[in-house]
Parts: sequence; C-alpha cells; structure tokens
Amino acid sequence: MKHFWAYLQERFPLHANGALILSYFAANYLLARGAIWSGARLEVSWRFLAGSLALLLMFFHLRVIDEHKDYTRDLMVYPQRVLSRGLITLRQLRRLGFIAIALELALSFSLGWPAFAACLAILLGSWLVYKEFYLGDLLGRHLLLSAAVHLLLMPLYCLYVFAVATGRYPWTAPAVVWWYAWVSYGVGFAYELARKTRAPQDERPGLITYSSVIGPVPSAVAMLVALVFSGLISLWVAGILNFGLWYHVVVAGLLIAVALGVAHFSWHTTTQTAARLQVYAGLALFAFDWLLAAELIRLHGLAWV
Repeated sequence: MKHFWAYLQERFPLHANGALILSYFAANYLLARGAIWSGARLEVSWRFLAGSLALLLMFFHLRVIDEHKDYTRDLMVYPQRVLSRGLITLRQLRRLGFIAIALELALSFSLGWPAFAACLAILLGSWLVYKEFYLGDLLGRHLLLSAAVHLLLMPLYCLYVFAVATGRYPWTAPAVVWWYAWVSYGVGFAYELARKTRAPQDERPGLITYSSVIGPVPSAVAMLVALVFSGLISLWVAGILNFGLWYHVVVAGLLIAVALGVAHFSWHTTTQTAARLQVYAGLALFAFDWLLAAELIRLHGLAWV
C-alpha cells in the first residue's frame, strides 16, 4: 500500500488533481444548471459529490492508460520513478484502473441513464486514446497533432458534467455549454505544451518535448495561442450569459500577463523562465473555472438542496 501511495504522490497527487478536478467540475456543473434553468437560483446536491468523484476516477484511469502507453520509453528516461523501479507493477496498476472504471460506471448509473451514457462515451474515448486512435504511426510523427487528438476527451468530460448536473443527455446541451467545452480543450492544450517546453540546455536524450521538436519559442507561442483561443471562447460565453464587465477585464488581464511571460521566455530562454510557463498555464487551468463559477454564483446565487 505504501508503494501505491508513493506512486500517487509522484504521478497523480490527490491534493493537486482533486483541487483541479473539483474546480473544473464546479464551473461546468454551475454552467449547465444556469444554462438550463436561466434566472433560477443555482442548486447543488449529492449529484455534485458523486459526479466529481466519478470524474476524478476518470482522470485516474487515463493516467493508468498513459503509464501503459509510455512504459518502455519511461523506463529509459525516468528510471527513478516508482513504476520504473518495480515498486508497483503495470499489472497492479491495470487492476486499479479496472476498479476505477467499475466505480465510475456504478456512480454514473446512480446518477441516471444520461450520465451513464456519457460515462460510456468517455470509456470509448479512453480506449481510442489507448489505441492511439488507430493512427499510431501518424501521431508518432506529429507531436502537436497527437496532443490535439488526445485532448478531444476534454469536451467529453464537460458534457459528462452536463449530464450529471441536469439529468439530461449530453447531445441536448445548449450551445453555450458546447462552446465552453472547448475552453477546457484549449487550456488543457496550453498546459500540455507548457509542461513539455524546456530551455535547450535542459533537453535530455530520449525525452521527446515540444521544444525539442518545434523549438522552445514556437512551443511557448503555441501555448499562448491555445490560451488566447480559450480566452476568446470564454468571453463569447460571457457575452451570451450577460456577465459583468469585471469578468471581461480579468480574462483580458490574464491573457496579457501570460503574453508578457511568453515574451520574457522568448528573450531569455532559461530554466527559470521555462518553469514559469507551466505556472502560467496551471494558473489559467484554475482561473477560467474560478472566474466562471464566481460570476454565475454572483448572478444567480447558490444553495445546497
């Protein structure tokens, strides 16, 4: 058990992932209810807790899938990791992944057929990720395309939250929910780029990064483009929902701050400025969701039922 906890701390820290998934779930949950019952007070129930736990398990089983996909390469590049040292095995992880999937299905079933159907769609998407969408050779040659395809799971997660929040099938979601689903896609893409963008002196043999493939500055600029993509969609959603001026100002300020950080990295490409890119993207992961949730609560109020 201690090796499992060591693995979680190293590859899936519950405090960080729990906080991120909770904010992500909350924002999409409140948006879904606000979009369906416009003008009504936002209500949170036991469905919120069950759905957020199911989503956490979904992210965990995706981590297990990634461990299987990348195992051979990680043995060479990260020999110090818990899994690489054999303290926990792929077989043990696989069992835990199946347990997580069983719990996801059970929780989703308790939330109704729409949530269960959305859960099945996510499991299908996870299978396609494991199989590299049956495009392994193509995706292996094009790193950015690979990330773009794998991150298509992010909008599916948003639609799952819609089903949990409303008890309605994902394909019935209003346009504003579909729009916001792509905010998480763009922010997820930005974070993926940021965590694999390094200064030239920090590149390691055998480790494939975006900066080693397309260059550090293009990689950082691509991260900024992904965040601007998310920011513009969030502002579009804000316009549809009649959000206050403060929301627009804060989102614009966030994008300007990240742009300045990317410019600094471009001029001074160092270990420190590369590390800050991940900080910027990580803050954006939380900020877009926090801002959305805060404005929805300000406009509609919130109650536990």
